[in-house]
Parts: sequence; C-alpha cells; structure tokens
Amino acid sequence: MTATASNKWGILHIVNMGTLISTLDVGIVNVSLPIMAKQFSVSLAQVQWVATIYLLTMVVLLPFMGKLSDRLERRKVYSYGFLIFGIGSLCIAVSSGFLGLLLSRCLQGIGATMIMANSQAMVREVFPDHERGRALGVNAVVISVGTLAGPAIGGLMLEFVEWPWLFWINVPIALVACVLGFRWFPRIKSNAARTRFDIIGTALLAAGACLLMMAAESVKEDGAFSISSAAWMEGAIGILLLIALWLQGRRIDYGIVDRELFQYRKVWLGNASSFMINLAQTATLIPVTFYLQSQLGYSAWTTGALLMLQPLMMGIVAPFAGWFRDKYGGSFPIAAGALLCALSMLFVVLMPNVSAMSIGLQLALFGIGIGLFHATNNAEIMSAAPASKSSLAGSLLALVRYLGQIAGIGLATLLVGSMGTSGGEGEAFGMPIRILFAICFVFCLTVTLAGRLLPKERPDTSTLSA
Repeated sequence: MTATASNKWGILHIVNMGTLISTLDVGIVNVSLPIMAKQFSVSLAQVQWVATIYLLTMVVLLPFMGKLSDRLERRKVYSYGFLIFGIGSLCIAVSSGFLGLLLSRCLQGIGATMIMANSQAMVREVFPDHERGRALGVNAVVISVGTLAGPAIGGLMLEFVEWPWLFWINVPIALVACVLGFRWFPRIKSNAARTRFDIIGTALLAAGACLLMMAAESVKEDGAFSISSAAWMEGAIGILLLIALWLQGRRIDYGIVDRELFQYRKVWLGNASSFMINLAQTATLIPVTFYLQSQLGYSAWTTGALLMLQPLMMGIVAPFAGWFRDKYGGSFPIAAGALLCALSMLFVVLMPNVSAMSIGLQLALFGIGIGLFHATNNAEIMSAAPASKSSLAGSLLALVRYLGQIAGIGLATLLVGSMGTSGGEGEAFGMPIRILFAICFVFCLTVTLAGRLLPKERPDTSTLSA
C-alpha cells in the first residue's frame, strides 16, 4: 500500500473522472432529445426513455454491483466499468436505430453503475480517516457539478457539433481511465463473506423503480391537476413493491437492503438525510429554472449562469467542510449545512415578490449548505460502514441520491407541474410553489434536527491507513 498511499491524490483524480462522466451523462443527454426524436422518427414521449433507461439501469443495479464488488477485486470491477462505459458510448454514437440506441444506453448505464458503486469505496481504501473528509469533499463537488452542469455543457457542445459527439468524447476519457485504473488502483483481496445474491430483492427494486418512473412520466404528460388513473396505479404499485423490498430485506440476511449496514446509526441516518436533501435540491431547481426563463424572461445562457451559483458555492465550501470534519468531527457541518439549506427556502416562502436577486440568494445559500452537508455526510457514512462492505455502502449512497432526485421530480411535478399553463404573472409563484418550498424547508430542517442524534466524537487522526 506504500506506492498506493503516495499516489492517492492521483487515484482520486481517476475516481473523480469516473464520477464526472457518469453523473454528467444523466443530464447532458436531455438537451439532445429533440434532435434524436427527429432523427429516429419517434415522439418526444418515446425519446425520453433514452434518459430514463440510463438512470433506471443505475438505480436497479447499484446494490447488486456494490455487493459484487465487495466479493471480487474492486480494482477490476471499477476499471472494467470504465471500459464498458466507453463501449456503450461508442455504440450510442454509431447507433442507426432507436432500439439499438436504447440497448447501447443500457450498456453505458451498466458501466456507469460499476463506476459509481466503487467511487466512494475506492476513496476509503486509499485515504486514512483523517484525510477522508477532504477527499470526499472534492468528490462531492464533482458529483454536484456533473449533475447540474450536464444540460449547460450539452447545450454548448450542440452549438458546434452533432449530438453523437456528446458520446464520442466519452470514449478516449474512459479508455485512459481504464488503463490508469489497472495501473494505479490498489490490489486488495476481498475479505467479504460469500453470501447469496438477493435475486428477488433485485427484481422488486427493478419493478418498483420502473413503475415509479413510468408514473412520473405520465404525470408530466397529464399535468399536475389531471393525473390519470393509470399514473396513480403505477405509482401505488411501485411504492408497494419498494415496501415489499424492505420487508424482503428484513426477512433474509443477504438482501440488497443490507441489514448489517443499517445497524450503524451514521449509515442509516446519513442515507435518510441524503435522501431528503437531494429531494429538496431537485424539487426546487425545477420551478426556479422555469420562473427565470418564462416569467422573468431570461435567456437559457443567463439562467444557466445563475443556476451555476449553487455548484460554485458548493465547490468553494465542500473542501473546507471536509477539512473541518477531519479535524473536529462531522456533527456540526452536517447540521449547519442542512440548516442553511432550510433557511434558503424562506427566500421563496416568505418574500412577497420573487426576483432574480432573491433566487440568486436562495441558490447561493443552498449551495453553501449542501457544500457543508454532502462532503461531511458522505465521509461519515463511508467511515462508519465495515470495510468488507464499503462498495455496498457506496452504492447505497449513490442509490439514495438518485431516488431522492426522482422523488424531488415527482414532488415538483405534482405541485407545480402545470405552472404557467393558464397564464398570469402571479400564478407561477402562487400558493402551490410556496407550499413546495415550505415542504422542502421541513425536510431540510428535519435533517438539521436529526443531525443531533449523531455522536460527536472526533476522527482518529493517529490512524494512517484505511
């Protein structure tokens, strides 16, 4: 591990490279969907599955891939993930039919899952606990930038190149990362127990997540106040299947909802908190983006620049939060970050008129909040999880992030999905959107209060290896 320890920051750069391309691709494809629909002669409703199937693949396979990585050599799973992601990107770029495009997007999603399931675990392997906060703070910045900057980067590229280049560019990056991964990543033999795979749980997660996504797509088409009975049925069955997944995990000791992980307070409380913060972040960005363009008349470029306040402030704050956690512990930055996220909601809930300045203040304050929260919370979860299940813990953290984003989209669509359809300046930020931000305020405030349940011990700075 001596060579690995001396090159740990280089390894972190490879990890961040994988995190960036896998999260960036969630949003970067959205701006090219109308062009794809025209080229492949499909409806916009059908072409939406190009984005949905990628996210669905990751949601379904993350727990499975995390458990597999803990049993095999993590270095190989992670590095081959880059290779599969690159092959999937290549297949997308040369696709001549819509079915081939969807299958290639699934392949790309499998590679992204192999990367995301091991990113946090790889950081844990090469960084000691007293440096883990700083490392995961940088990784948290990359996650946020990749998630939020995807549409902006995709729109900029489409000004100069055709849509296949959105995927061609992934190929050399993935190949370089694959080679460097095999060369630099540590060779550590797994000591995880050889337990059975939870096939039933995986099927329940797949079916439940698929139905919830179908319900969300139906709500988008129907409008928030005219939801069809089919959408209600899909959503209800999807929730019931996820409840069945939880019950299945409690019944067996090898479930994808791992009971041992949830015996650790920092793991279950940290994941629950992450779900609520990600829900609030996603739910509030949707109406803010609409308001800036439709009500205030800002261009897409100006709107994008204002929205970048959030990841910019997070990028400034997150490394400091990681350093603070490594030196003094994580309780304070987690609680303070969630509190700032909650207070940012009041710029919309309480102000009589919502201007670009108030929106900018909300985005900046929320960015500071998530910078404090995510870097610290991720480090606390990964440090608390047992070493033999670090990939499973990392995959669970990524799964919770995506589920929170899906829930945030659903909540925003339900409350303000028809915002602006019947005209009127005051309608856009009327009662429904104030209720949305008030709900998100409650979620963030709940995380603040829950943070008091965490033990206030300091990290062991005498430990020099993970």
